[in-house]
Amino acid sequence: MSATLVGFALAIAMLWDAVSDPIMGGISDRTYHSQGRRRPFFIPGTITLAATFVLLFNPPLVSNTTIFIYLVLVFLLLNTAMTLVSVPHTALAGEISSDRHERSKIFGFKRLFSTLGALLGLILPALLMIALEGSEISQNLSEYSKSASSLIIGPIVIATGYISYAVSKSFDRSKPKGKKLKLTDLGSLLCEQREVLKNPLFRILLFAFAVAAVGRTLNASIALYYYEYFLLLNEKQVVMFILLPFFLCLVVSVPFWIWLAKKCGKKNAAFWGVITLGCSTVVVYPLMPSGILLFPLINAIVGGFMAGAIVLMDSLVADSIDYDRLRVPNAREGLYFGVWKMVTKISRAVGLLIAGVFLDGIGFVAGIKVVSSDVSYNLALIFGPVVGMLFIGAGAILWTLPLDNKLHDRIQKIILKRWG
Repeated sequence: MSATLVGFALAIAMLWDAVSDPIMGGISDRTYHSQGRRRPFFIPGTITLAATFVLLFNPPLVSNTTIFIYLVLVFLLLNTAMTLVSVPHTALAGEISSDRHERSKIFGFKRLFSTLGALLGLILPALLMIALEGSEISQNLSEYSKSASSLIIGPIVIATGYISYAVSKSFDRSKPKGKKLKLTDLGSLLCEQREVLKNPLFRILLFAFAVAAVGRTLNASIALYYYEYFLLLNEKQVVMFILLPFFLCLVVSVPFWIWLAKKCGKKNAAFWGVITLGCSTVVVYPLMPSGILLFPLINAIVGGFMAGAIVLMDSLVADSIDYDRLRVPNAREGLYFGVWKMVTKISRAVGLLIAGVFLDGIGFVAGIKVVSSDVSYNLALIFGPVVGMLFIGAGAILWTLPLDNKLHDRIQKIILKRWG
């Protein structure tokens, strides 16, 4: 099957994913259930997700047209299952506590463990293959790795869903007032998506994060090309001395950013993290010497630490939702985080599009062994100054956010007085 058809199938699923996030958020906000309004989606969502992994990694041997339809349906099901879990899960994290410092801890450790999970998913298979290299087991694993991995991942996903469901029992206590959700209410859910943009605090956060997400996607799309053709590093070196240190430092930095947010405010901490990352990206990457691991390693350590500031963004969103409660009695975390995830995915798509335009513009052709010095330097300019300026722009937008500790305290006092 051609890469174009695969890309088209992914694009269809991504479009549906972007639309379904805020709808799922609104459904979650309006769900009435004895177990709460977020938790009931965890187990059916993770079971569906586990089943979809098996379908994804075990496609039938049929014609290109049939396999294309199969992939579209599986991708749609996969993204729907992810939405079914991730949107209520994030919304629940936002309403566990009304204390802004507690929210920083909740979202900080949520990000920490998700990053740890990604690291383990990256490291454990590689270690297993290294340990079994040359053996008969290794050959069998290579042949059946995709099918085996889907059967391993499935039970893990279901287990995490059940654990989340079990431990959050005492937190998902809020029940919306009024009648139960009906299919006829889906139209009003779509209209409510525009309502969240009337929240000036959320609007600023959304714009800042969208710009940063475009930069982050552009960075990820260009990264391997930059390291291979400008710094002349191989894939193993990139994984071991750049990606692994970066993510480890991001994990280690989470407690620091939670502490800093408490000391000087979330906005200030997030601003300085993003600005520092942006400035270093602009300056450092075009000046890196080729073939030397020390400098990119140091930059990966510093960059991973600064990138840890991203943990504060979700917490700031939860604080901005309190402003919405000045107008409406029921919290709408599901709708807000659904729109947040939708814009994140649109920004990623824009970042991928920009990456493709830039690569074509500099005459880069993927897969070739050697590129000209002009092309390699242009890769460095995209990876450095272009991405860095997007981060700096996101920081500048974030700086205009008027939400500080005093304003948040005043909002919460009004909410308590108005709604009890």
